[in-house]
Amino acid sequence: MTTQPKYIQIEDNLRLVDTMSTEDLYRLENISLQVFEYLGLDPTSELSIVIATDEFVRELNAQHRKIDKTTDILSFPADPLPPEIEDQEAPYLGDLVIAYHYSLGQAAAHQHRPQDEFTLLVVHGLLHLIGYNHDTPESQAKMWEQQAAILHQLKVEITVPDFVHAEDD
Repeated sequence: MTTQPKYIQIEDNLRLVDTMSTEDLYRLENISLQVFEYLGLDPTSELSIVIATDEFVRELNAQHRKIDKTTDILSFPADPLPPEIEDQEAPYLGDLVIAYHYSLGQAAAHQHRPQDEFTLLVVHGLLHLIGYNHDTPESQAKMWEQQAAILHQLKVEITVPDFVHAEDD
């Protein structure tokens, strides 16, 4: 029996499938800890990874980005804490919200193993939380280089294609 990790929250109304089970999702916490180490982040850093319904992610995307469609992952960096609190508490990086079924479909479409796809999403989301972005070709190149290096370190050998953002991406 697997104990619930402290970073992973699975929505109560989410129907899981065998290709990416609860235990598989819980392993994402260990992935995040490995990424912390690789990036040289404070090992006491914390984040929240929410595994959600596609509809919940669509609603968040509409509310926060004004894009009324589901996406694979949304990253919400934490606001900096006041200095008097920051010195006393572990750094909180922010929240990652992953659309479970959408991401499984994306894995199938790209012929990725589901665990590899979700690992990519955690790496991608964590990079956003610490300030990486892909809103220009230059910033995307930097982010993709870092993402590829982390995935290689994690032994996830998938290629993420470059892309150009459309107006609603």
